[in-house]
Amino acid sequence: MVAPLPADAGFDELFAAWRSASHDFIDLVTPLSQAEWDVPTALPGWSVGDIVAHIGWLEGLLIGEYDAPHEPDWSSLPHAQSDFGRLTEVPVDLRRSWTREAVLIELADRIARRTVELEQGPHDPAHEVMGPFGPAPLGRVLRMRTLDTWVHEQDIRDALGRPGHLDTMGAQATASQLLPGLGKVWAKLAGAQSGQVLDVRITGGGIEGGATVVVDDDGRARIVGDDLLDQAGSATVTLTMSWPTYLALSCGRGDPQPWREQVSVSGDPELAARALDHFRVMI
Repeated sequence: MVAPLPADAGFDELFAAWRSASHDFIDLVTPLSQAEWDVPTALPGWSVGDIVAHIGWLEGLLIGEYDAPHEPDWSSLPHAQSDFGRLTEVPVDLRRSWTREAVLIELADRIARRTVELEQGPHDPAHEVMGPFGPAPLGRVLRMRTLDTWVHEQDIRDALGRPGHLDTMGAQATASQLLPGLGKVWAKLAGAQSGQVLDVRITGGGIEGGATVVVDDDGRARIVGDDLLDQAGSATVTLTMSWPTYLALSCGRGDPQPWREQVSVSGDPELAARALDHFRVMI
């Protein structure tokens, strides 16, 4: 078992995590048959091939490559309702007219050129670069792209019944991205009050770790280390779950009820239920 990537991880670690997630993704999807390419995933309206198209498009944005204008037939895409959903649907729909080979060639080419660009520098995680949706620090962009690629690898694995890679650097980077979202879950969405503490324990299946969240007097949530739990107070709610369960609930994949049934709950049952009702932190 491995721990989430440290919050202060430097460029070398972040780059290695992104490269690991990207190469694992390519290795998984390149040999897929057309039948596997067309398999529906847990993402509404998206097949395995649609996810591959999505990843290639996003990496292209980061090397300055943009698609020609395309207007989907929205009446045939009822799953794309929100502005964000439509934004990500356009490039996927464009590539539905491409062959599987063309989508794979684009993916491999863009990952290769993005790798060279990152190797050339700058290597300062705080340096501002262009992210998928605007300027952002390089470190944040690397974390975001690693999370997106690794989670989508898991979406494909789930759709094809091929579990794996739950303890890679991509998994570590994903855990470190998802855990800070517990602050919003606890204070804003579950409605925890000042002094109330949420303790989330991830017990394995790839990642070992967790986070403890306390609501301060100003109503804001703060994640504290295990060594500060005594200062925060005893946990109001403790949620213990496996890494696959945490991932499914945090990313909103599939029906949440079977996953919720695998969570061990102690403490205030009403607050625990509200926290689990709002556990999803990934768009």
